[in-house]
Amino acid sequence: MAALVPYSFAAGGPPAAPASGRGARHALRVARALAHDSSDTRELAAWAAQLHISAKTQQRDFQREFGMPYTRWRTLLRLSAARALLGTEPVTRIARRAGYASPSAFVAAFAKEYGRTPARYARGGAGD
Repeated sequence: MAALVPYSFAAGGPPAAPASGRGARHALRVARALAHDSSDTRELAAWAAQLHISAKTQQRDFQREFGMPYTRWRTLLRLSAARALLGTEPVTRIARRAGYASPSAFVAAFAKEYGRTPARYARGGAGD
């Protein structure tokens, strides 16, 4: 499967690269992996275990380096990647490629973030 790379995040572009610091490399490593494959469903604890740090440390590093919790960053990444695919594939396939467990979960998350369903967004764009 091709990687889903986001065009931009709702908050004005992708998260900035982490500043220098002890946790920067951990947060950046996770961010790079997820930017390459936004359908990766690993939770924060699994990433932390893989990096041999605690989940609390990983969460703190993510918050410090990206200004938001891991779950929020991952949601924005997935939605941004999915938004780029709207109109090119069925919503069910986009939902799966973006890492959502079901199309309904994807539609709900998309509508919450962008104020319209994916189908309506695709028809009218962001400025509708």
